[in-house]
Amino acid sequence: MRSEGLWKKEATTTASGASGNGKNDITRDVVGIARSIQENTQPPLDIAAGFTRRFTFGESYDPFDFSNTKLSMERKTFRKSKNTVSDPFERTGIDPRNLYAMPEILSRFITSTGQILPRSVTGCNGKNQKRLSDAIKTARACGLLSSTHKHARYLPSRNL
Repeated sequence: MRSEGLWKKEATTTASGASGNGKNDITRDVVGIARSIQENTQPPLDIAAGFTRRFTFGESYDPFDFSNTKLSMERKTFRKSKNTVSDPFERTGIDPRNLYAMPEILSRFITSTGQILPRSVTGCNGKNQKRLSDAIKTARACGLLSSTHKHARYLPSRNL
């Protein structure tokens, strides 16, 4: 409330100044806009729990506790706590090691430059990610899959 009184006091002093001066007009306009924003802006009624942190008395905190990285880590642990299976090989019951002879399927798990995608992108658990990488390496050793790019079907086509 004290700051509101200061705004009004400043506005009245600028309004009572010389009206012919351009600087006073601009100052009056800026103060008027600032006052209207202050009066019309309502505080948020509810803040999401993800944006608030509860610290107990005497507990110290780290600046990392307020970072977006910590927030994304908490969201990942929340997703993992659900009982849904995100691993595509667990859902279908396929062993990734048997896919070495199918380069079209394996190329979905590599980048356009031929690198194997990480677990965070493929959604595989650790065991199936290792099996998948072994299948990709076997397909490359057999000459069925290129080590520099995806399968030809998934490469971008040029329109001439």
